[in-house]
Amino acid sequence: MAFSTSWSQYNYHVFLSLRGKDTGKGFGDHLYTALEQAGFHTFRDDDEIVRREELDIELQKAMQESKLFLVVFSKDFASSTWCLDQLVKIMDLRRRSFPHHIVVMPVFYVDPMLVSDQADSYAAAFASHEENSKEKAEIWRAALREVSDLGGMVLQDGYQAEFVQDIVKEVRKKLNRPIVHTPSHLIGIESRIADIDLWLQDSSSVPIGIIYGIGGVGKTTIAKEVFNLSLDRFEASCFLPNIRETSKQPNGMGFLQKQLLNTVLYDKNVKVNNEADGSNKIKDAIGCRRVLIVLDDVGHLEQVNMIVATWDWLYKGSKIIITTRHKRLLKDDKICRKFRIEELGDDESLQLFSQHVFGKANPNDGFMEHSLRAVKYCCGIPLALREWGTFLSDIDISEWNNALDKLEAILHNGIFKVLRVSYDSLKDDLARRLFLHIACFFIGMESDYVTKILDGCELFAKAGIQDLVDRFLLTIGENNRLIMHPLLRDMAREIVRQESPDDPGRRSRLWSHDDSISVLRENTGTEAIRGIILNIQGTMTEGKHHTDPCTSCGKRHSYDDGLICKSTSKRRVLGFMSHEFEMKALQKMRNLQLLQLNYGKLKGNYKYLPRSLIWLSWHGSPLKCMPSCLHLEKLVVLDMQRSSLKHIWHGTKFLPALKILDISACHSLITTPDFSGLPCLEQLVLEDCINLTEVNESIGKVEKLVSLNLKGCRKLRKLPSTVLMLRQLKVIVLSGCLKLDELPHGLDKMESLKVLQADGIAL
Repeated sequence: MAFSTSWSQYNYHVFLSLRGKDTGKGFGDHLYTALEQAGFHTFRDDDEIVRREELDIELQKAMQESKLFLVVFSKDFASSTWCLDQLVKIMDLRRRSFPHHIVVMPVFYVDPMLVSDQADSYAAAFASHEENSKEKAEIWRAALREVSDLGGMVLQDGYQAEFVQDIVKEVRKKLNRPIVHTPSHLIGIESRIADIDLWLQDSSSVPIGIIYGIGGVGKTTIAKEVFNLSLDRFEASCFLPNIRETSKQPNGMGFLQKQLLNTVLYDKNVKVNNEADGSNKIKDAIGCRRVLIVLDDVGHLEQVNMIVATWDWLYKGSKIIITTRHKRLLKDDKICRKFRIEELGDDESLQLFSQHVFGKANPNDGFMEHSLRAVKYCCGIPLALREWGTFLSDIDISEWNNALDKLEAILHNGIFKVLRVSYDSLKDDLARRLFLHIACFFIGMESDYVTKILDGCELFAKAGIQDLVDRFLLTIGENNRLIMHPLLRDMAREIVRQESPDDPGRRSRLWSHDDSISVLRENTGTEAIRGIILNIQGTMTEGKHHTDPCTSCGKRHSYDDGLICKSTSKRRVLGFMSHEFEMKALQKMRNLQLLQLNYGKLKGNYKYLPRSLIWLSWHGSPLKCMPSCLHLEKLVVLDMQRSSLKHIWHGTKFLPALKILDISACHSLITTPDFSGLPCLEQLVLEDCINLTEVNESIGKVEKLVSLNLKGCRKLRKLPSTVLMLRQLKVIVLSGCLKLDELPHGLDKMESLKVLQADGIAL
C-alpha cells in the first residue's frame, strides 16, 4: 500500500478504529460526533459493520488518506481478528510512512497493562487465536506491544463525556504537531538514527542527547528525523533551529524562549518580559509534562542554559536533543549521551550525489569516472555531495572536467559558508590563527613538532589543538600526526585567499607553489605575510605527498598536505628547473614567522632574512655553512635536512629559543659545531650524516636536551663523555654507527635515560 507524503493529499483528519460491541454505541458515537463537531473529518472503522468488497476498497483508501489513527482498545478488542488485522496494517503504515510519520494515538478504554502484557481477556483471546495460527498470533502480539509503547489516553475512573473532550483536545494537539521539513534523498538515515531512537524510547535513560560531528555531515537533518519520528511519544515537542545565529540577534534568546513556550503550551499569546521571566515560565511549562525539545546548532553551553538552566526542570521521561560541532559541549556523561554522526560511505556518497545530479541512485552511462572524482573529493559530507550534485546537474558532460577543476580550486560558496561557521565560532583570534597555520602548513606533521613551532608563535598550541579536535576541525591520527578533512582545509585556505584575491603578496599565508614562486620572483611580498612554503622537489625527492586517513569517513584519501601544489604535472616539470631567489624578496616580509624553502636557492645578503622567523625548513640547501650575519633569536625549529653543509656554523651561534635542530642526511658534515649557545635545545637530529666522525664536547652544555639521534652515522667513533652531564636526556639513538667502539663509562647509569638504541654498533 503506497503512502502519500504530501499533507495536502490527506482527505481525513482522523481514522477511528474501535470495536463497537465493547465500547457501546454511546462511547463510539459520542467520540465520532465530538470529532466531527470539532472540525475533524473522521473515517469510522467499526468491526460490526457488514463488510462489502467496495467498502473494503473504501477502507483501504481512507487509511492512506488519514493524518491520525485513533485506535480504541476495549476489553474484547483482542477477540476481534478484524480489529487485530487493522492494527497490524496501521502500524505497518506508520513504519512505511517514514520519514513523514503518520500519528497513531491509542485510547485505552481498559487498563493499558492488559494491552501491553496481553493479560486477562487478551490472554484468553490469544489462547484461542493460537489454536488457529501461532504465526499470525505472534504478529498481532507484536503490533499490540508496539502500539502500547506509544502511550495514549486512559479512561480510568473518569466520566466518559470528559474523556471524549480530552481526546478531542489531544487530537487537536497531535494534528498541530510541529513537523519539521527534511531534505529529499536521505541516504543511510535509518542506520544513523537507530541508536538515537532507542535512547528516546528509553524513558529511564539520561535526559540529554548530544548529536555532534563535522559541519555539513547532517546533524540537523538527523535531529529533524528523530524529532518527527518521536512526536507521538511525548505530550509536547519543540524544535528550535539555528540557536547559534538566533542568539546573536537583539533579544535573540528571548525570542527562542517565547518560541519554546508557544509550542509546548499550545498558546501563541504567551508573553516573555525578559530572559529571566522566560526561564521561569519554561521551568513551569516543562516541569509537569513529558516534552521533547531539540536545540539545533548550539555553539556554547550558555545558549543551552538560557533555555533550560538545569536538567532538574525536566519531567520524568522528557528528552532534550542538542546538535553541535563541539564534542565537549557537555562533559558530564551522567546526564547526557553522545552520538557522533559518521560520514557517508563510498556507495552511499555515490548514491546521494547521483540522486541530485541524475535523479536516480547511479550515474548515467559515461559519467561514472567524473562522478567518482566528485564523490572522492567530498569525502562523505552530505552537504558537499548535494551542493556539487546540484551544481553539476545542469552542466554537459563535456564541461565536467573544467567544472570539477574549478570546484577543487575554489571551494563552492554554499559549502564554504556552512563550514566557516566552525571557524567563526573559535573563541579568539589566537585560535583562528592556529587553525589557519595548521590548515596551510602543517597537515600530516607530527603534533609535538608542530606544537613547539606554534608555541613559538605564542598561540598556546597544546590547548588550541585540543580545542580544534573537540570541535571536529582537526584529528590526531596514527603516529600522532595532524589530520584535517580536505573540505575544512580548503575552507581555511579560501579564508586566506579572500584576504587578497588578486595579490598573493598581501595574504597572510602562501602555500600554493605558483603563488610562492610568483611572490619570491617578482618581489611582491609584504608585511602581511606570516608564512610561506615552497617545496620545489617534493614529490620527486622526499615523497611528501602524504596519504592519510580522511578524518571524516575513515577511508584513505591521498590529498595535498600543504607542502606541495595540486598540479602534479606542473610540479614535476618545475622540479627540474633551477629556483634561485634574491634575498631582497624577503626584506618586506617583516612579520614572516614560518618559512619553508626546500630545494630552493637564495642569493644576496642574508641580513634580509627576517629576524621574526620561528620555523626555518630548508631541505637541500646549497649552503656550506650558515652565514654569520643571521640573527634568528626567535627561531624554534631549524630543519636543514639533506643540505650541503660542511659546517653548521663557525664558532658559537646564539639561538636562545631553538628547540629542534635537524641536520639529517647532510653527507658533507664531518663534525658538529659548538652547541653552548643553544640553551633551550631539546632535540638534536644528526641521522644519516654518514661522514660525521665526532660530536663536539659542548653537547654537555645543552642542559635541556631530551633526544639525541645519531642513527646511521657510520664513521662516528665515539660519543663524548660530556653527555653524562645531561640530566634531562631520555633518548639516545646510535643504531647503525658501525665504527662506534666506545661509549662513555657510566652511560648505563644515567637516571634520566629511558631509551638507548645501539643495534649494529662496533661494540
